Amino acid sequence: MTINVAEVKRRLQVLLHDDNLVNLYIRQFGPSLDIKNIKKVKEQQEQVSYTGEGTGGDDPVFEQKLSCPVCNQPEIVCYQLRAKSQQVTQNKFLVPIYEGAAGYRTVDYTILAVTVCPRCLFASPDRKDFNRPASANIPESKSQLMSNVIISLQEKIGERKAIAQTVSNPEEFFKRPRIAEAGVISYRLAMARASVEAWFELPYSYYKMGAYALKIAGILKACDNDNTLILREALGFIEESFKNSECNSEEIELQVIYTIVALHIKFGELKKAQSYMGVYSNLKNARKAEMAKDPRLNTNLIDRWEDKVKRLWEDREYEDLFAGE
Repeated sequence: MTINVAEVKRRLQVLLHDDNLVNLYIRQFGPSLDIKNIKKVKEQQEQVSYTGEGTGGDDPVFEQKLSCPVCNQPEIVCYQLRAKSQQVTQNKFLVPIYEGAAGYRTVDYTILAVTVCPRCLFASPDRKDFNRPASANIPESKSQLMSNVIISLQEKIGERKAIAQTVSNPEEFFKRPRIAEAGVISYRLAMARASVEAWFELPYSYYKMGAYALKIAGILKACDNDNTLILREALGFIEESFKNSECNSEEIELQVIYTIVALHIKFGELKKAQSYMGVYSNLKNARKAEMAKDPRLNTNLIDRWEDKVKRLWEDREYEDLFAGE
């Protein structure tokens, strides 16, 4: 018997009242009706309906077309944020919070930031990881990824497909508006790429995985879902980054220490938080010794991050310290 997909979608729309949920149902269970499956999709409604797209004002997002360095898929949509279109602050874990500015509407760019190849599911929030075709004013540029990383990523397509096993049509799934489930999977795919970089001991690999995990935590929190497990996962990656001293940027290294302290305070692990706070004093002492030989050096950056973490420590007893994180 021929399945009338349009009729199935119409009936699902009556039952689910949401195009995103209808599409999710079709991706997961195909064009057939089953009350048990409808119930499963409804239970996911809070998580998948969030897109982070506000209303009113100009659109702050524009599209750029890239190509995949792993499988050479062309015309991959990369969503870019217009300059000065959002006021950007940070939560306690340094995850960006966006608010529309200069006549632009609010868009939670976190959920759109990862570009995903619909063919091999290579993913990254850094467009320099992709190939960029030449345009009228911009020359062609190749991916910044090393050839051995690309070869390894070609061998791990199956692993990425396993991460996105519920996605039957990636070309549509990661498009805009991007639902929360798609945002979460996009960061999981980006973590799979960064894990390959970590295997080759490339700088910032564990830092990236920790940062991606914190973005997932933010998306889950926006959907009123528990994010404890992913925060714990983020802490593991960021502590590994610190242990390996993999961040060449002094500011990023100082951010790593701050984030570790913040997460340990969040989990009530105050002795561990204090032990990491002491790293700032050690860094300042080392810097002062260097300043004796080079007066151009200073401790300003270390002081700034130490002050930030001290304020966090002083507020540790407030019940709402991590509200919304």
